[in-house]
Amino acid sequence: MQQASTGSVAESKLVGLWVLLVDNEGQLTVADDKARVPMMARAGNDQTFLLGFKNMVNARKFVTSSELGDHVEPRMVVKSNKNEMLEIARQAGVVGILVDYDPVTQKYATATELR
Repeated sequence: MQQASTGSVAESKLVGLWVLLVDNEGQLTVADDKARVPMMARAGNDQTFLLGFKNMVNARKFVTSSELGDHVEPRMVVKSNKNEMLEIARQAGVVGILVDYDPVTQKYATATELR
């Protein structure tokens, strides 16, 4: 199914998703004001994906099942922080977003482009 073009700029697929902020630890030169970056995952083909979650429940489920502890902060992406998240992701070479990734089953609900 194709989406009809409305002639306006499409909303970012990232807006409305929850990301998990983790300490940067110097891997990237860009981070938020608390030196955190959104959590990413590397696929078997060496492509990097941003982890995004449809809701807080799914984000917390990931944190719990991954045993990440207290060093992770779920944050909803909204228009005011979207550009910052996109800039960090692009600098890290992110090619897309894995939505609702489950580390136990190693499956995700959907993959979408980064925009």
